[in-house]
Amino acid sequence: MLMEECGIYGAYLKNEENAIPYVVEGLIALQHRGQESAGVAYISGDEIKVYKKMGMVVDVFNNGIMKKLNSPLAIGHVRYSTKGRSEIQNSQPFHVRFKNEHFAIAHNGQIENAEDLRSMLEERGTIFLTESDTELILHILIKKLHKNINDWTLEDIANTIFDEVAPSYSLLLLFNNRIIALRDKNGYRPLYYYISENGYHISSEDSGFNFLNPDLDKIYEVSPGEAIEFSENGIKKFNIESSEKRYCFFEHIYFARPDSNVFGKNVHLMREELGKLCAKENPVEADIVVPVLDSGFSAALGYSKEIKIPIEMGLMRNRYVGRTFINPNQRDREIGVRRKLPPISQVIKDKKVVLVDDSIVRGTTMKKIVNMLKNAGAKEVHVRIASPKVLNTCHWGVDMPSTKELIAANMTIEELKKEFNADSVGYISLEGIKDILKEEFKNYCFHCFVRFPVNS
Repeated sequence: MLMEECGIYGAYLKNEENAIPYVVEGLIALQHRGQESAGVAYISGDEIKVYKKMGMVVDVFNNGIMKKLNSPLAIGHVRYSTKGRSEIQNSQPFHVRFKNEHFAIAHNGQIENAEDLRSMLEERGTIFLTESDTELILHILIKKLHKNINDWTLEDIANTIFDEVAPSYSLLLLFNNRIIALRDKNGYRPLYYYISENGYHISSEDSGFNFLNPDLDKIYEVSPGEAIEFSENGIKKFNIESSEKRYCFFEHIYFARPDSNVFGKNVHLMREELGKLCAKENPVEADIVVPVLDSGFSAALGYSKEIKIPIEMGLMRNRYVGRTFINPNQRDREIGVRRKLPPISQVIKDKKVVLVDDSIVRGTTMKKIVNMLKNAGAKEVHVRIASPKVLNTCHWGVDMPSTKELIAANMTIEELKKEFNADSVGYISLEGIKDILKEEFKNYCFHCFVRFPVNS
């Protein structure tokens, strides 16, 4: 799986305690949601300043930088681009100065009506400095509210965004004396806050609070259609009616950390259930179950438990991979996969292997893994995917290629079997997921698993 998205973290601390180390720790916990860039926006006197760079959090915020940054309010962002190129000008948080007042924004999601909003604003003379759809929210707030930024109320901000900006978005907005967290009315992306002894923390996932050793009873979800203001006056909330929830099911399949609880369900346990479902719907006689690490592990564990075949580490996960130093051709890509997931031949030799992964998009990596296992001595390799076929693109923050690039949208199971050089291929069904979720099924978005016309 190559799909990723963004993570946001904010902290408002009491007694002038420095919030930036907490935000950086939170971003490290959310690093799985984006590895392209990292940044923080923070209060410096009467201004808001931003520090951001391309790269991983621990590299961007080294000891030298951390000694220079101090603020009791800060928001942060880790990015994986779904809109806009992987360049520093598209990295977040974004900062605006208007009438000598400031605010900043960090955004997880993708705005569905971004093209219409951009066209409308450009017709009115707005100049854009980035390719990111997040910049639209800055311009919309300035255009609609006009008055001084520090006079904007929570209700002003929430109503403007909810009225003008189509999902998906979980947002953090930083002002000179407050932080506002806001989640779109459909709740596509998760967002949580924690009330600690030293203030307030906000995170894309509740696992972002783990470094605080939190009191679990004080972790809360920002509801769909809810905006929350954190300030010296405490917490203020504003809600609009949320008639239709649309939780992204890929948060369960791939995005979220296994120790997170998103949409009211533990991610690891949900993935394990999906693995059990895969075993029920796609049983096979085999010797061992091998996960595609790391995201396939929980599902493979469920498959193993259900079918009573032992789970083994037939592939190792190398966490220190970088680029290869061979020309960017087919051999380079093959070396990249072998470097990232080298096989353990002594485990898989002469074995019938069930290879379990969380999902397949283009399918190029899966083909290489199957061939790698067979070259290492596997007698058979049966591919099992703990999600339905990915058949359609996404407009709400998942980096899906065009429909013609989605391998399962263009091949039958028999064709996929031949393409992967596998002995069999099996996915789970939406009907099976419905049996797991029961009444909650209606609250999820499964758009990418349903076939639509290519131009949808």
